[in-house]
Amino acid sequence: MKSSFDNKDNKQRGIYQKEDHGEELKRGIIGLNICEECGGFCTESVPLIEGLPVNAQVSLMEHSIHETLKKNSYLFREGEPVDSICIIRKGRVKLCRYDSLGREQIITILADHDIIWEGMFLDGSIYPYSAVCLTNASICLIHRDDFIKVVDNPTAAMNIIILLSKKLHDANERNMLLSTKDPMARLAGFLMYRVDRSPSDDIVLKLDDIAASVNLRTETVSRKLREMEKMRLIERLGHARIKVLDRDTLREIYISQ
Repeated sequence: MKSSFDNKDNKQRGIYQKEDHGEELKRGIIGLNICEECGGFCTESVPLIEGLPVNAQVSLMEHSIHETLKKNSYLFREGEPVDSICIIRKGRVKLCRYDSLGREQIITILADHDIIWEGMFLDGSIYPYSAVCLTNASICLIHRDDFIKVVDNPTAAMNIIILLSKKLHDANERNMLLSTKDPMARLAGFLMYRVDRSPSDDIVLKLDDIAASVNLRTETVSRKLREMEKMRLIERLGHARIKVLDRDTLREIYISQ
């Protein structure tokens, strides 16, 4: 039988849609106190947890906490202790921090099925950033102690290694992006970074959020986006939606600097 790492399609769909796990998981969650928003599948498509034995999955679901947060509310603030895995079941959340002058820096923007868990296994770890909801968001929380109790599995260890590798790769990409001096190239790189992590060619972000993400003035971002639109590289759809039309040229602009 193939593992979750052997089948890309299965990994993308999540463990709950696999034929060899689906029915067993459905039987396992009967009678649990689960929220309507999640439908019991709080850990669906979450790489850190995907592939664990069914009894471990059920135990984590049983102990998870479900919250619905409104737009602009905080999931946590910079300096608060890290004590849970935060699963974004639905919605968009930005991770941000502020410099000494009060200027916002957006570290990244997370969406459906993304997780926040860095530092969870370190004693005394605190969040180095705040998490703010950009939309109404459905959140599932699994406490650190509950996770450690049920996780004694090689698959979980491999999942953690893969996720840490991905985080390191993303951090390196972001450092390279912010070190790009040319504003057009920096913005092109950011658009490619976002669209590569999107299920479609659309990027849903406000102008201020883009500016804070790439450390440029809002006016500069607006001007460069207009230039890109004239070049038919992108199309602006409404207030906060950008459709990427020419990935290859955007990539060339970025890597040529």
